[in-house]
Amino acid sequence: LERLLIVLTGPVGGGKSTVASALAERFRDIGRPAAVIDLDVVYCMARQSDGFDNEDIWTAARRGAAAWLIVFFDSGMSVVVVEGGFFSLSALDGLRNHLTSGSCLRFVTLDVSSKETLRRAQSDPSPDRTVSRNIEVQQRLHAQFAQARPFLQAHSLMIDATVLSPIDLAQSIILSILLINPDHFTPPSDT
Repeated sequence: LERLLIVLTGPVGGGKSTVASALAERFRDIGRPAAVIDLDVVYCMARQSDGFDNEDIWTAARRGAAAWLIVFFDSGMSVVVVEGGFFSLSALDGLRNHLTSGSCLRFVTLDVSSKETLRRAQSDPSPDRTVSRNIEVQQRLHAQFAQARPFLQAHSLMIDATVLSPIDLAQSIILSILLINPDHFTPPSDT
């Protein structure tokens, strides 16, 4: 079975973690062992101070996610979903450069408006949502997503994630990347 890496990106508060879990569950339902890597969690393992603004730590987090990717594939997972901020080819290549033969990458973007991501973050009771509940932080982070939009539209499957449930989004992603021109969702290499 081909090893499948799904890189799931989108704005903060866009539902990446929830959809990544639903994707893994759907793949398990069809008999494909699946794992999820949350890039924010990997970042928190390495950060030296509060916040998420250190680009060197983001680079280390992507390298750490790549290491986990190798471990999961070598342990028998046929699908790994990595979710987080992947707004450039160089960010993607931090993972792609560690893929072995028989592996493929599919790149998916959840598209959600700034207003909706703020509403979701403010209604989420999780204690780790304090940063994304801040309106100024939310606007700054969504502006980064908006700036990356042309790249994301050109190189990923972009799905409106405003209305569909996480389960419906997962099903739509699976059908799109496995059945509808799957090579279209493989971004070119930066290296």
